[in-house]
Amino acid sequence: MLREDLACPRCGSAIAAEGTKFVCTACGASYPVRDGIIDFRCHRRDYYFNPIPREAMEDLTRDARHAPWANTVRRFLKGVRQNPDWLDNLVADGRYAWKLLLRLPSNAHVLDLGCGLGNLTKNIAPSADSVYALDLTFERLKFAQMRFEQFNPDDHIVLLAGGDGTSLPFPDESLDCVTLSGVLEWVADDSSAWERGNSRLEKAMGAFLSFFGATNPRKIQLRFLSEIRRVLKPEGQLFIAIENRLSYRYFGGRRDHHSGLWFASLLPRFLANLYSTAVARRPYRTYTYSINGYRRLLSAAGFPRQEIYGLAPGYTHLAELIPLRTEKGLWRPPGSQGLNRIRRSRHFVPAYGIVASPQAPTGLSLAEKIAAAIESQLGFKERSVFFTHFYTTGKAKGVIKGHAGDCPIVVKLPFNDSVIADAKNNHRFLQQAAQMEKLRELLPQALAAGKIQGMPYYVESRVEGQPLRAELGKQNHTDVLKAVSGFLQMLNSDLHEQALEELSGEFYQGQVSLPLEQVASALEAPALIEKAQAYFRDQLYGLRVRRGRVHGDFSTSNIFIQEFQISGVIDWDNADFLGIPVLDALNYLESAYRYLNAEMSLAQTIPLLAHKERLDKKEQQFLEESYHHCGIDSSHHVAFVSLYWLRHVAQQLNEGLIYNAPALEERVTAVLKRLLKSHPR
Repeated sequence: MLREDLACPRCGSAIAAEGTKFVCTACGASYPVRDGIIDFRCHRRDYYFNPIPREAMEDLTRDARHAPWANTVRRFLKGVRQNPDWLDNLVADGRYAWKLLLRLPSNAHVLDLGCGLGNLTKNIAPSADSVYALDLTFERLKFAQMRFEQFNPDDHIVLLAGGDGTSLPFPDESLDCVTLSGVLEWVADDSSAWERGNSRLEKAMGAFLSFFGATNPRKIQLRFLSEIRRVLKPEGQLFIAIENRLSYRYFGGRRDHHSGLWFASLLPRFLANLYSTAVARRPYRTYTYSINGYRRLLSAAGFPRQEIYGLAPGYTHLAELIPLRTEKGLWRPPGSQGLNRIRRSRHFVPAYGIVASPQAPTGLSLAEKIAAAIESQLGFKERSVFFTHFYTTGKAKGVIKGHAGDCPIVVKLPFNDSVIADAKNNHRFLQQAAQMEKLRELLPQALAAGKIQGMPYYVESRVEGQPLRAELGKQNHTDVLKAVSGFLQMLNSDLHEQALEELSGEFYQGQVSLPLEQVASALEAPALIEKAQAYFRDQLYGLRVRRGRVHGDFSTSNIFIQEFQISGVIDWDNADFLGIPVLDALNYLESAYRYLNAEMSLAQTIPLLAHKERLDKKEQQFLEESYHHCGIDSSHHVAFVSLYWLRHVAQQLNEGLIYNAPALEERVTAVLKRLLKSHPR
């Protein structure tokens, strides 16, 4: 039976299924199916590109089927010495926020070319009909397959080993989108150019000559892009995430990402090749380009239509997408001043996200579809919604600032299940808070919510003012304590009417036991957890408190001020209507300590906060008032600091802490041991 969506990578002809393999109907080449992966490799069947040795990677992938995903990630990171770039590569869902820039039809067929460990495929699959994950390293595909079984059970993903054939294993004009994230710069990399010849002189000559003729890296990239053009539909799109050759960081801030040489990307190619050959003993073949260079390269390869975005601080660890050259209408970025003007300049941004097309784009991007849905929900006419800023957070969330008519809005885009649950909670709390006359003036207004092609979105009005953290260093941070205290009392203005309730049963289960279970699952230290359970039970069980509204992340980043008066409070993701309000007061103080003392981590701020006598007198008074408001004797201060820490790190586990073994040791294990040591049972 013919497989119509795939083709022979050797000759481009149709292939047919024969048992556990596919056979080309023209040249007779045979391609086995191994462990559910179609093996299209032609010449480099033993190719292996991965930071972990092959045998260790095979063991890790085999064991991963019977281990929690977090354990697998931590084990991988241990093998790369906790390199944060690999943490970003493995689990950072916000890294692929650029998928909103793509014009994907609902029945889109997408190729993730050079899929690596599969995180890009995992993130784009919910927005497409089918995704082909192709990589030359079979062991990476096995790892990706295990990821998809866990996170994409309902998505159609086809795994293909290959990329070394004469052509890509797809028929002409069969794909809607091809993604290249950190791939294009590597297609011409050829370490064998140094290995040719016996003497050092002969090797150097081979490296020098690789710059010329058909082996020139730009010509290889052009052939590669032309092949992608062949498999794309005329209205299809190519997305490229890649560094900027003229990144401001390369002017003395860091070495070239790919060659590891200072200033290499800034040199003329001929000189860069001589420099790399002489210093690194390999040719310079990882070509990146300036914005104009990418435009010329893509136009020459058959992609004359391009939209270009700046990616800062890069396509890894992505924090902001900056529209540089886009279709008019949706994006209206403001100008920049000072040093930011250089860092955000189209010529000097660290990296680019490029959406390239063979012809004028048709249809709407996911971002445009979301904007159109917002217009419809809010009753605005077409093109009344536009966007100015597009950020991603460390909490796997996209945040787009913009306007709906004259109303400043924020669009929140949760990128995984945990963040979706938080976004729903935030939206629900804002809807209910709208019934509270005084409180609603200081909170965003929930405006709209929906889901487009697997992408949930939540829209709210934007609060006025600046984040408190931006103002803290300008004068003594205790000067705002009165305003903070006033807001917390307003949040629970009816708290004095509530009867004291015993912290036991389901109340204790929700406030203490559940977050402790989350910590237990991350630590894999049953003896330590058993002691922690006893500690918290001894310190908190049976205490009588008043229950009320709790923000859950009442930090200096989420409090907005004008003239040192609170003008708004955002991000109610962890809001609890029946929580313990004093935890917000502790949250505020701890976050202020961390912001004002950059060298301090949670491991230092929690012990500091626990020693109430060491605090500033205004801080002590602030806490006394907070405890009194909640009906709590302040003699239990250390116990509630411990509870704040427990709930705080439990939230952070969902935000990525669970994968970071060194941070787990510092923020969780070390703090817990210290608490237990100072309060033995």
